[in-house]
Amino acid sequence: MVNFRNLLLNNLFLKLISLFFAIILWFYITPVVSRDTLEMNYALPLQLKNIPDDMIVTGKVEDHINVRLKGRQSIIRDLDPDELNVSLNLSGAREGARYYTLDHDNLNVPGKVDVVSMNPRKIKIDIVRLMRKEVDVKANISGKPASGYRIKSVSVSPAKIILEGPESEIKKGPLMEDININVSGRRSSFSKEVKVKIPLRNLRILGNDIVIIDVEVERI
Repeated sequence: MVNFRNLLLNNLFLKLISLFFAIILWFYITPVVSRDTLEMNYALPLQLKNIPDDMIVTGKVEDHINVRLKGRQSIIRDLDPDELNVSLNLSGAREGARYYTLDHDNLNVPGKVDVVSMNPRKIKIDIVRLMRKEVDVKANISGKPASGYRIKSVSVSPAKIILEGPESEIKKGPLMEDININVSGRRSSFSKEVKVKIPLRNLRILGNDIVIIDVEVERI
């Protein structure tokens, strides 16, 4: 006990000075660490990756995820928002609706950056089976050519297009909007480029969505 007391009191002044400077140093370092930390909010695009070839995502899906990141100022300030995104791997996904929980692994950010929050953290993905169908492209002629002329022929190139989309929508139809060509007052043959329009948003055209309508006009 005496030895411990002597050890404690030995060079007491120097020990008190050391303790004083240690406390000052602690108060000095703590706010520096706090000042060096930065939090920022980002609205990052959501990318759905590796969707099975025979499946398609339908319905409304969040296109952006609000993310709050935290890290050293030098790292956070160097982040380029255009190079950041939230990705969700859908390989092996099955048909039907399912909720996915997002976390740090879904972000392509440096490892020294912490994810404070993500909103929404859970997203609903509805996946249905994909179907393709070949559809005839038809042109509806309206109006009448000039007096003494008539329509000899109407051709469409390509005559068919391939549509791809959810099986339920492919079977439901109608699959494309009518193409209307007005020939009022025409005295000569003409061609017209027309963009094929699809009324159902989950359907898409494989290949070019432009067709050429050739109308041949002849004198009677």
